[in-house]
Amino acid sequence: MCALCGDGPSRRDFLKAFAALPFIAAATPAIAETGIAEYRPVFEAVRAEDGRKLIAIRRFRRDGQEFLLTVEPQSLVTRIRPLAWTVADGLPDDKTPYLSALASLTSPPYRIENTGLVHALHPVDGIFLTVDLCPSRKAYEARFFSELGEVAAREGRPTPVAISISGYWALEHQSELTAIIESERRREIEITWVNHSYTHRYARGLPDTQNFLLMPNTDFDREVLKTEELMIARGLTPSVFFRFPGLVSDEDLVLKLRKLGLIPLGADAWLAKGRRARQGGIVLVHGNGNEPLGIREVRPYLTDPRVKWLPLTDAIAGA
Repeated sequence: MCALCGDGPSRRDFLKAFAALPFIAAATPAIAETGIAEYRPVFEAVRAEDGRKLIAIRRFRRDGQEFLLTVEPQSLVTRIRPLAWTVADGLPDDKTPYLSALASLTSPPYRIENTGLVHALHPVDGIFLTVDLCPSRKAYEARFFSELGEVAAREGRPTPVAISISGYWALEHQSELTAIIESERRREIEITWVNHSYTHRYARGLPDTQNFLLMPNTDFDREVLKTEELMIARGLTPSVFFRFPGLVSDEDLVLKLRKLGLIPLGADAWLAKGRRARQGGIVLVHGNGNEPLGIREVRPYLTDPRVKWLPLTDAIAGA
């Protein structure tokens, strides 16, 4: 039985099966032109130029050359490689940290809220900071990102942070995204880029079961893949993590996410909702200006030298 498929299809069926939903045109801003063609999911074991075993989860063309988005299954580190630098290597080993986590974190129970990775899968000495950039008309939390640089100066290393980025935020806040990227180049922060959907659909007053990505006529694959395209066009490398808008999902969405090779990212401590950070927990704040309470609540953690911030992949790697 395939560890990724539960009682469903065989492993080979899983590797070949991808959801295909009809495209529903989104509201403005328009879908961005990325210069990337034939961007599509794959799930293939390959060997890198140095002989390491990898899993390719995306394939695309750019400037006439074919590329793969690959995952190192032990560390969960992703990288974009020219297809010519790799060779096919049969089927993936499903006992690696990446595939083990992909299987376990997309399995029942399927909660309507906060499914997936909410806490490290093994003991760790630290906590995980995640920052959501949902569509917003407000300016981003520039001071907060500067404070992450202050933590880096104190610790002598870039501050690890996972940034969940939505496509519409990236399109509407291009200068702010550039400022965040520059902060990483200055080694103030070390970013794990998390997919947060393209449009981040939401309607005030609707119940969760009919809201966010559970709205009718949502093209889930497009919400995921267009965001990745946009990331790559901006020079960013998508990680293996996906954060559902509002932390809202259902069984169907989670299984579609599994087919795309992505791990759902929840939160142990959404600070604006009164939760407290704890060792090994996933902390959630919003850096898009929409939730200043969360930014205020995270500041005592940032100024406390006893708090150790960890890269998100450490929540799984080594489990």
